[in-house]
Amino acid sequence: MIDNIHKWLLLRLALLWLVLSIVIGGMVNYLGHLRMDNHIVEMAKTETASYITAIDSYLKSPSEQALSELNSKIGDQIIRDNLIAVEFYDADSNMITDAVKLHAKEIEAKLPEHGSEFVDKDGIVCNKLMIENDTYMRVFVPLLNSAGTKIGYLEGIYHAPGDIVKEIKRQTLWALILVVLLILATSMALYPLIIRLNRKLVNYTKSLALTNIGMLKVLGSAISKRDSDTNIHNYRVTLYSVNIGESLGLSQSAMQGLIKGAFLHDLGKIATPDAILHKRGKLSEEEFKIMKTHVQHGVDIVSGYDWLKDAQVVVACHHEKFDGSGYPLGLRGEGIPINARIFAVADVFDALTSKRPYKEPFSFEVSVGILRESIGSHFDPDITRLFLEHAVALHAEICNDDEPLLHVKLEMSIGKYFQ
Repeated sequence: MIDNIHKWLLLRLALLWLVLSIVIGGMVNYLGHLRMDNHIVEMAKTETASYITAIDSYLKSPSEQALSELNSKIGDQIIRDNLIAVEFYDADSNMITDAVKLHAKEIEAKLPEHGSEFVDKDGIVCNKLMIENDTYMRVFVPLLNSAGTKIGYLEGIYHAPGDIVKEIKRQTLWALILVVLLILATSMALYPLIIRLNRKLVNYTKSLALTNIGMLKVLGSAISKRDSDTNIHNYRVTLYSVNIGESLGLSQSAMQGLIKGAFLHDLGKIATPDAILHKRGKLSEEEFKIMKTHVQHGVDIVSGYDWLKDAQVVVACHHEKFDGSGYPLGLRGEGIPINARIFAVADVFDALTSKRPYKEPFSFEVSVGILRESIGSHFDPDITRLFLEHAVALHAEICNDDEPLLHVKLEMSIGKYFQ
């Protein structure tokens, strides 16, 4: 079980590490690219600003000489910065002049066409472009006069410096690696802590289970003392029921409910008067009516405690009969819960083969004969036949054992299904 816990925890921590690495790593990568884009935008804005003075001077007094001076200025400027092309337009979107670096003409030809969607923009517009694995920024800068009126705009194609892009990408990569390693380290630090907490929880669960089992034994012993002054009936019917349940392949949870129900099936007899409980003759109709109330008393007791609720079907239905003639609900066939059908066979067989205040024990042969005669009426046919296949060995193993030995066998069953 511990190995399974280790494997379960490692798989989930690995999955958590992977998911967090993808999510947080994606955020880091996104923020890194956003940082790079913002840095490039600011650089592009800074470099295009140096052209504003030149074009502004021209627009104030346009002439051939002013245009020639403008071309000279922007030609000299573009050589020194990272812009590969600049274009100047008047307020009607007519081109005034442009300048393109010689090696950039092929790049400019690959730029996507644009419309006039930026013309009405009041602020600077920047569009990021990726061409041949290089980063470019198309910048549209409005040109305003002293009155704040737009008199034209500048369009520049800015080539982001490779060393700066490379450095920002390197920083982003290292940040991403650091995040992944930190998440891994955190996951590994959590592993021993979770294992320790799990061990404490397992120990607490075992302690709680032992407490509940102790309570189960106390309740079973209490009714045994009232009914027959011995636990041995509870031990035997529980062991018979466990054998049948295992033969039927019941689940662990179903077996737990079966064991609890078998041990507490007559718990409601605590409320039955001694005069009826220990009467040595046949009960009168009124006495039998009172005796039958032990079922509801038992249900009332076990239903008040969550850990015992799975015992309720046996406590409530162990006197139901397969043909519907039982009590208290008159259930029939598979309408009777399977644990109650299993227990009914075990309970009657032990009652037949045991001494009671009102009878001596029947022989094994007579008891088996009664079970066979009651197939389909009192008992589930499949369950009864399955029990009868093992009845000889079970009777020899269980019926003649003394209380301490039966207690040991019962402890083994409890350990198998509750721990």
